Amino acid sequence: METGETRTELDSDSVKKEWLRRMESLVEDVKRWAIATGWRTRRIEKTITERGLGTYKVPVLLMEKDTIEIVLNPVARFVPGAQGAVDLYLAPAYDDIASLYYEGDCWVVHHAIRPDSVDSGCIGVTTPQVYSEQTILSILNGMAVNA
Repeated sequence: METGETRTELDSDSVKKEWLRRMESLVEDVKRWAIATGWRTRRIEKTITERGLGTYKVPVLLMEKDTIEIVLNPVARFVPGAQGAVDLYLAPAYDDIASLYYEGDCWVVHHAIRPDSVDSGCIGVTTPQVYSEQTILSILNGMAVNA
């Protein structure tokens, strides 16, 4: 341990490194799956500041198909009930499509769906789904068809 470095700083550093590793893996998976089904992708970075972790940069994935743009956007490492949250939304309106939460030792997808009747004005919520190529592509391709 370096002079002046506390145990909390070391723990925060390891938490941040693990969170960034998870984000890199998530972005690379979703990018690979999206490209394979005809989405154009572009990766950018954004800065997050979190209590306990300080200020750091995370990858953001922009995906585009025809006139649809969807963003995979990290929210925070520290969220209630999970060890990280990432939003998947339709741009530029920022309409949430899904949220991914790192729970236990895996990503879980919470996907909001619109009922068949647009007049109802309600959004239904499905039960959490396992993070997989099929789940993500179903969401992306559903947005491309329904947006």
